[in-house]
Amino acid sequence: MKQRLLTATLLTNVADGMHTLALGKFLFDRTGAVSSFALVLGFDYLLGVLSQIYAGPIVDRLNPRLVAAAAGINRALIMAALAALALDPGREATIAVVALSALLKAGSHFYKTAAFALVPGVVAPEEQGRYASLAMLLLQLGQLLGVGAVGVLLSRLSYSVVFLIDAGLFLATSLILWRLSVSSDARDAAWRAELVSLSQVFEDWKELARGMRRAPSLLVHVAISTGDLAVMACLNLLLVPLVNSRFGGDTVWLSVLDGAFASGVVITFLLARKQQDPRHLVAFQLLQVLFLAVIAVASSRAAITASFLGLGAAIGFTNALLTSKLYQRMPPEQKGRVSSFRFLLVSIVTVIGIGGTTRLLSWSAPWGVGFVAGMATLFCLITVTLGRQAFSERTS
Repeated sequence: MKQRLLTATLLTNVADGMHTLALGKFLFDRTGAVSSFALVLGFDYLLGVLSQIYAGPIVDRLNPRLVAAAAGINRALIMAALAALALDPGREATIAVVALSALLKAGSHFYKTAAFALVPGVVAPEEQGRYASLAMLLLQLGQLLGVGAVGVLLSRLSYSVVFLIDAGLFLATSLILWRLSVSSDARDAAWRAELVSLSQVFEDWKELARGMRRAPSLLVHVAISTGDLAVMACLNLLLVPLVNSRFGGDTVWLSVLDGAFASGVVITFLLARKQQDPRHLVAFQLLQVLFLAVIAVASSRAAITASFLGLGAAIGFTNALLTSKLYQRMPPEQKGRVSSFRFLLVSIVTVIGIGGTTRLLSWSAPWGVGFVAGMATLFCLITVTLGRQAFSERTS
């Protein structure tokens, strides 16, 4: 069962990488304006907030396996519709592509919430640390494969065919998840198909808030676990200006640095056979700060590349540790809401991080890297001051 969930993780990230880049190029070709794709990305963050408010209660009230499969089918149908619209060169068709792309992002947020909530029912507690490391590795690999495949496919095929390939990948993900056998399926077998009212959604979130007031360490744990994902998002933003300023704009180094980071994640996965000790968390967060500081000030290509390698390993360790411990401590009846709350915080922190990084990048690349290092330092300080409490319940 674990292998099926990991296969679904790889396929959905390949599809995400493919459709994000293909959609961006498609809209630029149609409109000649980068702002058209920026509009889609803006909708992604807005829908991320709105979707997560509703996704958590839906996953908890229904069956996360069925919600994840349904979200995959939804995305497959939308990609098929985009393939049809890509054949129409008209302005109305382009507007429809933008609108459907926003709905595609909403389905993605439901999928992420349900897939995260699925893990405790599929993976044994003693294997969850290694699973979290491998899932992050497959996320990196899937994105690289998806982005790499788009250039080759678009040079030989039309946008419609590429969008249909994406639809096939999303559909395959749904079929894999549909056939999963989850330990909580017996309890969740009564799939209540009625609509969940807005008042019920508010009551569900109030219930989670009451639970976090009784166990504030869970709130701290979720907050700390958002740092790594926000730093990773900002790193993607930093790559191009960093290569322009330090490597003379040589695009080969985009792949080298991204590959070094992914190789660091591989190192974490290989070391994940050993039990991960929460006492090492601060040390690896400090390593993140150190490697970011080196990237900000170093002029040596070797030093920067080695720092990306080390940064990938450090982030891989902290992400795997925090995620696996969160799997173990999520209340079974609130897995969806805890997952939604985590992704909601990630969206907020990432928006703030990207805004600050973009602002300082207008001064210089080192200032942008320095801002990301400041983010990593902040999360390290939170861990130092509140981390012991965050791991005091069922995780020590």
